Amino acid sequence: MTMQIQATSVPSSPIVEQLPVGIFRKDAAGRFIFVTPLFCQLKATAADQILGRTATEIAAGTSQSPQTMWRQELAEQEDLQHTQTMQTGQQVSREEVGTDEDGQPQYWQVVESAVLGPDKAIIGSQGVLFDITRHKNADEMLVNERELLRALLDNSPDHIYFKDTQSRFIKSSTAQALQFGMATPDGLVGKSDFDVFSEEHARPAFEDEQEIIRTGVPMINKVEKETWQDGRPDTWGLTTKMPLRNLAGQIIGTFGITKDISDLKEAERQIAEVHKQLLEASRLAGMAEIAINVLHNVGNVLNSVNVSAALILSNIRASKMQGLTRAIQMMDEYAGDLGAFLTSDAKGKMLPGYLRQLAPVLAAEQHGTITELMALTKNVDHIKEIIAAQQTHAKASMLIETVQISELVKDALQINGDALARHHVVVEQDITPIPELPLNKGRLLQILVNLIGNAEQAMEGMTDREPKLTLQVDVASGQRLRIRVTDNGMGIAPEALAKVFAHGFTTKKNGHGFGLHSAVNAAREMGGTLTAHSDGPGTGAAFTLELPFETTEEKL
Repeated sequence: MTMQIQATSVPSSPIVEQLPVGIFRKDAAGRFIFVTPLFCQLKATAADQILGRTATEIAAGTSQSPQTMWRQELAEQEDLQHTQTMQTGQQVSREEVGTDEDGQPQYWQVVESAVLGPDKAIIGSQGVLFDITRHKNADEMLVNERELLRALLDNSPDHIYFKDTQSRFIKSSTAQALQFGMATPDGLVGKSDFDVFSEEHARPAFEDEQEIIRTGVPMINKVEKETWQDGRPDTWGLTTKMPLRNLAGQIIGTFGITKDISDLKEAERQIAEVHKQLLEASRLAGMAEIAINVLHNVGNVLNSVNVSAALILSNIRASKMQGLTRAIQMMDEYAGDLGAFLTSDAKGKMLPGYLRQLAPVLAAEQHGTITELMALTKNVDHIKEIIAAQQTHAKASMLIETVQISELVKDALQINGDALARHHVVVEQDITPIPELPLNKGRLLQILVNLIGNAEQAMEGMTDREPKLTLQVDVASGQRLRIRVTDNGMGIAPEALAKVFAHGFTTKKNGHGFGLHSAVNAAREMGGTLTAHSDGPGTGAAFTLELPFETTEEKL
């Protein structure tokens, strides 16, 4: 005979049915005699298919799949635990695992205990069913996060650490523990920086952490010098520290990461040392370049000095002074009767005429010699100016004086005058009237001499056209003095034009590449520019110098 047991055989109440757990009761044979609606929902089975049956009986009538809540192995385990409860009266607990419709794992916790009758005899069992999926997922996530943290701490080469409010280690990376002399990270727990570092580093590190705990403000990317108690060489670290908070948001310590940048600091030291050496080398190179500039610019002027000196020497050698000397000797010979000599002697009669002819010749010789001596003096003065300008440059100062541009151009042409005349160069000047300007006369003359000299050399050997040099002076916009030196010589190839001002670059056979480099540097030092233009070989070239200026009236 089959016993029919109704769900109503066990008293129920709204309170029980509204509890957030599934509740069930079984008779002594393990048949369900009471289930709450939530239990049926969690088991995805209607109450009439549960009541009056054991778990094994329900599973036998249910299609078996990973999604079913009445899988055979779970049902057998459940019935076995019910039997144990009936025999021992002890509470049992188990976890059940299944999958939902999406294939995601589902977890339940079942706690089952004995039901006692009036005589204290065990008459059945009862229990609760919890959905613990969320907790299991959270636990798995927590375990995964712990494993990730452990992997990070075990494998990172950086020092990663967590400290309490007293700045004592509570967890650290393996690399840090090993460097601190511990066999494992656990050996560092409870210790502080004072156990490893000297006071010089441990004290400020402690104060930084206490400030973070007090204010909650993190410390980002601080470069720290680490000094050790055991006397090992100092190391450097790049440190970031943050406040460590609990779930309630309260600060319970600090955590941080320190990256070893000792190699980087050593590289910086070496770079600084190399930089210092480069500065010294640059200083020496600058001194050498100044010397080269002096020699180059003085050399340009010495060409004219040599020409003037040669002309003076030639004039002296060809001088008519010897004729005057002979005339004086003859007059000395007849000093006792000079009048008779001059009126009666054939040679004496010729002497006054000779002296009259000799006088203008000697005067012309004197004028020519004086002119060449003046040019020689001016060239020597220019040499002094070049040297003074370089000395001024070495002292980082600028010698400013009022300059009449037309006169300065005239001086520059005169310094190159012999070479221009020797090669029959036609010089054209287009000079706008400009009042005297406060400029660095020595440097400006140095630039013009270089540009005119280069232009003259660019036209040497021309046979197809007359060599012509054009000098233009005017005022560009923005109160800038503009001087352009143009020649119709050999021109400049595009690839050479790009580096024509480079130190040591030259297209001349015996050139040194110092002149234009020196000129462009001088222009820059005066706040100006020097540029070059050429349409290519055979088209000539133009060099344009622009310098800012203030008139003497504006300066006053």
